[in-house]
Amino acid sequence: MPPNPAPDPETALRGAIADCLDRRRTALTETVRVVAAHKDTVLHQRACAMAIPMLYAHWEGFAKEALQLYVEFLERSAVAQRDVHANLLAYSWSGSFRKLSGELTHERKVEVIERFLGSLTDVLAFEQREREIDTKSNLFFKVLEGLARCLCLDIEPMRDHRQKLDALVNRRNNIAHGGREQALDDSDIEDYRNLVLRLMEALEGVLGTAVQAASFRRAPPPAAAAPTPALPGAPPPGGHT
Repeated sequence: MPPNPAPDPETALRGAIADCLDRRRTALTETVRVVAAHKDTVLHQRACAMAIPMLYAHWEGFAKEALQLYVEFLERSAVAQRDVHANLLAYSWSGSFRKLSGELTHERKVEVIERFLGSLTDVLAFEQREREIDTKSNLFFKVLEGLARCLCLDIEPMRDHRQKLDALVNRRNNIAHGGREQALDDSDIEDYRNLVLRLMEALEGVLGTAVQAASFRRAPPPAAAAPTPALPGAPPPGGHT
């Protein structure tokens, strides 16, 4: 029996992100169960405090993995650089721009321009550092906005979660760095678990929309307006009456 054909890049991306979300959804539930198992014990507060960094880690981990999968999808799509949105092309060229340190002489400017013009027919490709997705180890909403801008993603549907996401990151940092402890209970952990789940599901939706709309592609130039037909008997343009 012949092997099943490999799925197309879009189907493969959607499946991989869905699998990632399922794994992390299960892990979130397990984290909440561990906290509940210590209810009414001397370890309950400690379990609650330990759950916060775990819940945050699943948000950052999912975002990083999903965006890495999206970058891999873009490379597999084999789109020519000349057809790529400028924001995404600038991100893919980040490695080249990092090398432009020191005095930028005219010769170096010419070298960069020649390389750029010569690569427009090449397919889009990313260097390893850009493939890895830098979340700054603190995936505040503003960090997510920066990544979204580079990757041509519309995260406006996620904006309602901005304040709560930033609060989660700050609380995780306070716990991870040994700050003053704040009282937590099961309802707090459940709220953060629901927040992380909504964030992951929203990002999955954002990526799905971007793929469907091909938002990574450069918009074609506007078509030239058709000339207005001359009225019968009218002189040609530039002619004399």
